[in-house]
Amino acid sequence: MRKLLIPLCLILASHGAIGQRTYQFESPNRLFIEGKELFELKNYAGAIDKLQAFKQQPIDTDSRQEADYMIASAFFQQGRGEAELVLKDFLDTYPDTRHADEINYMIGSVHFGKEEYQKALFWLRESNIDMLSAEQQEAYSFRLAYSLLQTGDRGTAKGYFNRIRQIGSTYREAAAYYVAYIDYAEANYDSALQEFARLRNFKAYEEQSLYYITQINFIQNKYERVIQEGEEMLSLYPGNENNAEVYRMLGNSYYNTGNEEKAIDRLSKYVAAATSPKRGDLYILGVCYFNKGDQNQAVRSLGRVVSENDELTQNAYLYLGQAYLKQKDKNNARMAFEAAATAPFNEQIREVALYNYALLIHETNFTGFGESVSIFEDFLNDFPNSRYADKVNDYLVEVYLTTKNYEAALTSIEKIKQPSSKILEAKQDILLQLGTQAFTNVKTDEAIRYFTRAIDMGNQNPEARNEAYFWRGESYYRLERYQQSITDYRTFINNSRQRNTEMFALAHYNMAYGYFKQKNYHEALATFRQYTQLERNQQAATYADAFNRIGDCLFQNRQFAEAEANYNRAAQALPSAGDYSVYQKGYVLGLQKDYRGKIGEMDRIIREFPESQYVDDALYEKGRTYVLLNEHSQAVAAFESLMNQFPNSSLSRKAGVQLGLIHFNTDQPQKAADAYKKVISRYPGSEEARVALNDLRSVYIELNDINAYTQYVNSLGGSVRIEVSEQDSLTYLAAERLFMRNDYDGARRSLTNYLQTFPGGAFSSNANYYLGNIAFRNKEYNEAHSFFTRVLDSGDTNFREESLARKAEIEYIGERYGDALETFKQLQLFAENPVNKEAAKVGVMRSAYYTNQSQDALFAANELLKDGKLSPELIAEARYIRAKSNLKAGKATAAMDDLREVSRDTRTAYGAEAKYLLAQLYYDTNEDAKAIELLDDFATNGTPHQYWLARGFILWADIYIRQGDNVQARVYLNSLNNNYKGNDDIAGMIEDRLQKIKE
Repeated sequence: MRKLLIPLCLILASHGAIGQRTYQFESPNRLFIEGKELFELKNYAGAIDKLQAFKQQPIDTDSRQEADYMIASAFFQQGRGEAELVLKDFLDTYPDTRHADEINYMIGSVHFGKEEYQKALFWLRESNIDMLSAEQQEAYSFRLAYSLLQTGDRGTAKGYFNRIRQIGSTYREAAAYYVAYIDYAEANYDSALQEFARLRNFKAYEEQSLYYITQINFIQNKYERVIQEGEEMLSLYPGNENNAEVYRMLGNSYYNTGNEEKAIDRLSKYVAAATSPKRGDLYILGVCYFNKGDQNQAVRSLGRVVSENDELTQNAYLYLGQAYLKQKDKNNARMAFEAAATAPFNEQIREVALYNYALLIHETNFTGFGESVSIFEDFLNDFPNSRYADKVNDYLVEVYLTTKNYEAALTSIEKIKQPSSKILEAKQDILLQLGTQAFTNVKTDEAIRYFTRAIDMGNQNPEARNEAYFWRGESYYRLERYQQSITDYRTFINNSRQRNTEMFALAHYNMAYGYFKQKNYHEALATFRQYTQLERNQQAATYADAFNRIGDCLFQNRQFAEAEANYNRAAQALPSAGDYSVYQKGYVLGLQKDYRGKIGEMDRIIREFPESQYVDDALYEKGRTYVLLNEHSQAVAAFESLMNQFPNSSLSRKAGVQLGLIHFNTDQPQKAADAYKKVISRYPGSEEARVALNDLRSVYIELNDINAYTQYVNSLGGSVRIEVSEQDSLTYLAAERLFMRNDYDGARRSLTNYLQTFPGGAFSSNANYYLGNIAFRNKEYNEAHSFFTRVLDSGDTNFREESLARKAEIEYIGERYGDALETFKQLQLFAENPVNKEAAKVGVMRSAYYTNQSQDALFAANELLKDGKLSPELIAEARYIRAKSNLKAGKATAAMDDLREVSRDTRTAYGAEAKYLLAQLYYDTNEDAKAIELLDDFATNGTPHQYWLARGFILWADIYIRQGDNVQARVYLNSLNNNYKGNDDIAGMIEDRLQKIKE
């Protein structure tokens, strides 16, 4: 009541002065009567005024109730906002009022006006209809019926509407309209159509009746009637809110009556007007555009259909594939056909789509995840009686011969119980390709197994079989099984039909190396010479190298003049890599006593090849040659230069001894003593240090100062041993002989016994070194590591290089990359053997990379790539690590050239990852076209390292998502999900992106 009093006070206050002037002499009954008369005359404002004035007078309770009733009713009739509160306050004030039914009816009507139908139902049902006036009863029935309809109770609503239609007046036609609507909603189309047709004659219902008539005819497939009535609707009521639906019905009707031009016009207007066009209508629009030849619009419309997993989507993908084909976009066509082929809803569509998908894979040489083989198998398994079956069988043979997914092809072939000769021919080639693939990935034993299987098949494919001999020979050579490699190369050469190929020439070169490694210089010489006659590219590094090896063979045969001539030819053939040739030429000149010529060649090495591994050799030989010429000052200069530039070289130890000897022989005993002491202090434990100490005694005798010599020897503390006991020596030599005879178990026992008997023996380092080798051979890496560490801790330099090499290798194998990095760096300082030099560079690069020391890895890769004789596998690895290091340093541009080079061969893991990374860089710089081109090439050519191809597909989807083409993104993700077999993080990436598209 307090809520109602405030507005009533305001109303009274606003009219107070007039009321006092007007009514101060009127009796209360007169005000009530006039108020009631005005109320009955529907002058609700006047009635409220009179009745409010009446209530200011002393009156009885019944009169006040009647006044409040009329005031509340007047508020309702005026449609005032506070009517609901006034009516409900009336009920609160007079709970037993005789006007309760009318008040409940009015409250229900207020809620009805606010479209609060549940509340309306509640209050209307609180009212007894029989207590209402006839006019109120009809309104009550209509509002109750409509509220029931809006709250989902169509059956009860229809009963009320029918009653009103039969006996009502004000709401008769409205009730008839809703009866027709309910019949329409309940699929009683004939009844609904009859009533809507009648209602078209009433202006108020003509527009909506025409709309529902059109709807019913559309539902009943009466397309001519729909066209007639729909076009009339658009003409008469261009602003109707349902015209988007009318356009939709017209478009469908025109399509079903064969007028696709009009269907496009009407459906395109529907699509433009609708917030969310129906997929079925988009499909029809897309098909119409396809038939018209407008493939761009067809793709655009059909692309909006494939958001659900159903038969409509399957149909849409089939048309999309055909549309892409007409656009010559075979890649997207392939993906669309795949999507249609993997959907399970319509087998006829699957058959056509699967055939087209297989055909496109074959035509484009697409490799992907092995679909090129499996897709034809799937087709024959799923549709063995298809009209396309014969063609698919023919294509399958062609696929075996052209596929690059060799594992899938081999698996497929081996399922065939009775393979044809063509299939066997393909199988032999596939085994060859699998072998070369394994060889490229440095899986040499696996490669040999594949090559052997290919060879064992006989001459199904003679060319493939012969190539397998070549590559098996290459594999045996890599494993140092030289005689087997020679046998296979010889077989290849004998079986080759074409003798002017690069491979034929290389077989001679490789076979010659096999002989050379076996020290069969006679056969090596003849075979290298054959190679030089066969090789057509005289700029090839192998051509120059062959002349070096010819020179080496002649050198071994002491044919020095001929050797010199061939070294000269090697240097001329490849001047940039002529350091070895020049050095050997100089050495041979020395053997022929052309000492000036030898010095000239050694100077040439120092001058023209300052980074060569032969510079220290050249300085040493130069010094020795000056000694032979008795030009001692020049000899001293050469030896001192060697010791200063290459202090860790084994030749520096020898040079130091030579310096001591030169000074002693030229009557400079003090200089001789200093030279010998320098060798002893710098290279303790070495053989040269022992020689120097012995020679130093002669120097001090010459100086007549034996005491000084004795004091010096005592100061060394045993780091250099002058004499070795006979028992020490004999015990060691017996153990060493066992090692040299490959009796490793016996050697281990004897060497261990030696160390126990002579714990500080003269040959302790040797024994530890050999024990380390035995343990390494047995893969007892921890024990081997301990032995090699003892050798290095002893200070003995004789086995320092090899001990560092093995220790580093053990640390690397054990993934102790930090330790390995430091050991490889030490090896770089001391390595003289070319194999160890390369191993040190490679080890530093790899270990730095694995310990995330990008700058060290980058520097090491750069150093390694300076070597012109590096193998293709190491070149690829070094470029890969250099690229990854640059990427970590944020230098994407610097990484690109390396990634391009490495990505040329996706048979390797480095190449596959590089391909993906390059595409990712293009994506990161918004060069989507370049990224897609690269990914398309990646998918077409394939890779055995399918994780990176899968990452490529994820990136492909990311590109489409960024471009707003979720349809294509979904196609690529679903294709990847169907075809990728890996068990890794790819599935999560697919799910994340599919969820992103869905949202």
